[in-house]
Amino acid sequence: MTKLLGKIGLLILALTLLITCTLPYVTASESSHPNEHSEKKSDEVDVKEILFHHVLEQHDWHITDIPVGDGHYIPLSISLPWVVYSSDKGLDFFFISGHDHHERNASANEKGYTLVHKDYTEKIQIADNPEVTVYDFSPTKTVVQMIIIALLMVWVFTSVAKGYVQNKGRAPKGIQSFFEPLIMFVRDDIAKPNLHGKHEKFLPYLLTLFFFIWFSNILGIMPLNSNIMGNISITFTLALLTLIITNVNGTSSYWGHVFWFPGVPLPVKFIMLPVELVGIVSKPFALMVRLFANIVAGHFMILALISLIFMLGKNGTSPGGAFGIMPLSLAFTLFIMTLEVLVGVIQAYVFTLLTSVFIGMAVESHDDHH
Repeated sequence: MTKLLGKIGLLILALTLLITCTLPYVTASESSHPNEHSEKKSDEVDVKEILFHHVLEQHDWHITDIPVGDGHYIPLSISLPWVVYSSDKGLDFFFISGHDHHERNASANEKGYTLVHKDYTEKIQIADNPEVTVYDFSPTKTVVQMIIIALLMVWVFTSVAKGYVQNKGRAPKGIQSFFEPLIMFVRDDIAKPNLHGKHEKFLPYLLTLFFFIWFSNILGIMPLNSNIMGNISITFTLALLTLIITNVNGTSSYWGHVFWFPGVPLPVKFIMLPVELVGIVSKPFALMVRLFANIVAGHFMILALISLIFMLGKNGTSPGGAFGIMPLSLAFTLFIMTLEVLVGVIQAYVFTLLTSVFIGMAVESHDDHH
């Protein structure tokens, strides 16, 4: 336990140092420029902006909004670095600061760039020559959140692995006692039944998939975190990995059933061929959409329910409406958040289970008479 507490202390220290290093880029001073992001009218709540800002990529990590009087707010956020490449300027690395689009654009102009605000996201161009293509490699809040989850998983499972060594022949203790049943569940109830004796080969990927999705979903409903499974590019990548692993490991029997379905009349084979080819892509596509839709829908519902308080209260100018809807809104929000905790682990289970089923279908040796 002492070692575990020591590691937690080191992790907290590392995060503290990280935050300290980024403090110069925390934008927390007053803003005097009204715009659609930094200052909100006292009787207006842009729910659409709130919803899309929550799920779309951002180049800063928004923490909260600070009231400055007269119904105006300024955002407290941490600016993330910009890493861009163009034929004019080559590889460039810089920070952009500011509370609103005008201030951020002025900061970008000092570096020779212009920010274009489009569809709730920022695109960057060269100020003097906007026709030149700029390749943006900047870490967004989704990338940073993935790094945080990766570091968390490395720490957790390194601790579990050390626990296996230290407690060999004895009952598991500490963090090992919590995660060992989950690891055994993925192995015995997901991998083994579907992979036909080849589960050891694919178990590392399935475990990584399960815990990455689960950790992402749980952290995504906590304050100051990013909901990365509500970003379809993440679910697309996970589904693409499943597609690649499934088909790369496909046996000759598997491909024989795709291109020349055995045991059926010749005319039917020509009908089955396009169906099977579509099925190769549609199965991981369904995984992508299912995970994305379930996670983003829950977050949209929570944000919409909370926004009702500010909409009916006209952002503080009509307290009667706010207090009237608040109990009902908070009750439904608490209910949805409880469901989100369950959905988070259920979606991790479903994605991992179906991935194991698809891989199992590809690696199995089929009997033509079956």
